[in-house]
Amino acid sequence: MENKTGRYLKYALGEIVLVVIGILIALQVNTWYEASKKNKLKQVYVQNLINDLTKDTIQLNARLKENEEGFVKHSDSLLAVIKEPTTKAKDVKNMAQISGLIGLRTMNTYNTNTLNILTSTGNIDLFEDFIIQEIMELNRLQAFEIGVSNGNRNSYFSLYSSYKENYVLGEDINQALAEQLWGNVDPVKLAPHYINALLVNNHAINRYLGLTKEVLAKTEELLDILNAQKDKHD
Repeated sequence: MENKTGRYLKYALGEIVLVVIGILIALQVNTWYEASKKNKLKQVYVQNLINDLTKDTIQLNARLKENEEGFVKHSDSLLAVIKEPTTKAKDVKNMAQISGLIGLRTMNTYNTNTLNILTSTGNIDLFEDFIIQEIMELNRLQAFEIGVSNGNRNSYFSLYSSYKENYVLGEDINQALAEQLWGNVDPVKLAPHYINALLVNNHAINRYLGLTKEVLAKTEELLDILNAQKDKHD
């Protein structure tokens, strides 16, 4: 009787061990599967982020070039004349009539679809902490640039609108009429409006350039990190 009981206990114990081993193997397989699934999902996000950031670098470089080679040079040249000790109010009037006010192209549109999905789903936790910090810092810089640029742009176009209410822009009417209207403009009254608008425009462009270069540098830094991550899994 004792031998049968012993054999039964050994058999039962063996069954329990087999069941436990089976459960552990199943858990290990499931853990491996989940890890593999998360890794594949992470790589999709990595590639999507690379695509978004690459588009951003193309856009930002084009905007920087446009402003540096066009708007800021034009603005600087006008302000250089105004700062000359010999410049008079009548000279400013002539400049305003000939050159008018400068346009402003200081609006960046960042590709944030992937980042928005990552944060809304919580899948940003798929990334290492240092990458999350880099992504969040880039997002902060983008938001700061947009806020500052929007504020400066609104300030400039407020002055632009006020200026246009008082002084005709040459391209809006025919030359003969423009000459007649500008002939009655008081240079001393016009000069402050025109100069203030130029100064705000120049500040808006240069502030935009500085902040956009910071965003571009961080974008390129994050791209290098993500490309290195991608290369490890290729």
